[in-house]
Amino acid sequence: MKSQIVAALTIIPVLAGCEGSSAEDTAPMKTATYYTQHLDEAKAVASRCKLLDEQKQRTLNTGEYQEWQISNEGVNCQTALSVSEAASLREFVLKQSKPQAPAAAPKAAPPSSSVPTPQEREQKIISAQTLAPV
Repeated sequence: MKSQIVAALTIIPVLAGCEGSSAEDTAPMKTATYYTQHLDEAKAVASRCKLLDEQKQRTLNTGEYQEWQISNEGVNCQTALSVSEAASLREFVLKQSKPQAPAAAPKAAPPSSSVPTPQEREQKIISAQTLAPV
């Protein structure tokens, strides 16, 4: 009985391995660094993957979809999406941080009545010290 269990446990992984691998499993995994250096490719992959992800969600059951997500193709899709979204956000922030007018007017000084002069500050400190209990 034990030998049959051992044989079954040995044969099952071998049979599962002989199933053949699809193109998505043999696709090389690409890192965020790669996609950052090849931003045009990341944007192209990201746009294709948005549609592919929706199609996979519709056609695959939950387990198959989760397997696709951890396949090289699924990971590449997520990485490309993340890098392209980060690059778009970076471009947006940089565009917003640039000054709109060529020469920005300096801010006007507040009215003199709202900002005490150094002498007024010193007098307030002295008067506060003299009124303080000892």
